[in-house]
Amino acid sequence: MMSGYNLQVFDEKSDFAIWKQKMKGILIQQKVFKAISGAYPDNASEEKIVEDDEIAYSSIILNLSDTVIRKVGTQNSTKELWEKLEELYTETSLPTKLFLLENFFKYKLDLSKNIDENIDEFTKLIQDIKLTGDKSIDAYSPIVLLNAIPDTYNDVKAAIKYGRDSVNLETVINGLKSKEIDLKTNKPSQSSNEVNMVRERKKNSGYKFRRHSKNRSRSRGRSNSRPKYLDDKNSNEKQKEEKDRDDRRCYNCGGRGHFIKDCKKPKKKSE
Repeated sequence: MMSGYNLQVFDEKSDFAIWKQKMKGILIQQKVFKAISGAYPDNASEEKIVEDDEIAYSSIILNLSDTVIRKVGTQNSTKELWEKLEELYTETSLPTKLFLLENFFKYKLDLSKNIDENIDEFTKLIQDIKLTGDKSIDAYSPIVLLNAIPDTYNDVKAAIKYGRDSVNLETVINGLKSKEIDLKTNKPSQSSNEVNMVRERKKNSGYKFRRHSKNRSRSRGRSNSRPKYLDDKNSNEKQKEEKDRDDRRCYNCGGRGHFIKDCKKPKKKSE
């Protein structure tokens, strides 16, 4: 950290490519990046060159962790220090390049993250590939990002693919961000969904209760009301019983409507 600047110390765990860009920015602000680039005019004094080198060297060293400083060792100039850092922390081997390219062409958007986070990961992948010496990767970036779009954003993919003659990375990114904003704007809030669900449950519950009550009322009505055919049957049976009773003949008094056992007159003696 230096007066007027705030840069995280590079400790091997952070992103060297990002740290390197920020460090370069600081050196440019201090007007001493020429100590690395060597772009001095012919009339530059030796004193100026040495002074710039000292300022640049100290700025870099003060933004390295102790572990990194030990690995870098003692270098004679800012240019040598800068090149040593690049040698140690810039992967340029073929296996590394193939690994990065594989991840690049297989890249897919992660919808659990927002679009900015996805783009940050994608951009870092591009920068890492460039550090291996592949400068042509920018030509493929728009197509790779377009193919990384999930089904949820298919309308964006279609609009970009078929709505223009050429596609650049900025166009794809802007399309994704617009879609993200649209989804957030039109997505109903969770509280609203919960209220609707409660209302629907109450509605269904009330309907089931009314239907159940109606069915119970019908059942009680059927159990309390006697079917007409039963009443007619009983009436006919009563009429038949009364007719049969009228046809009875008493052999004691000769009257009708009762039998001898029920006769109230004195019993006749048997002859």
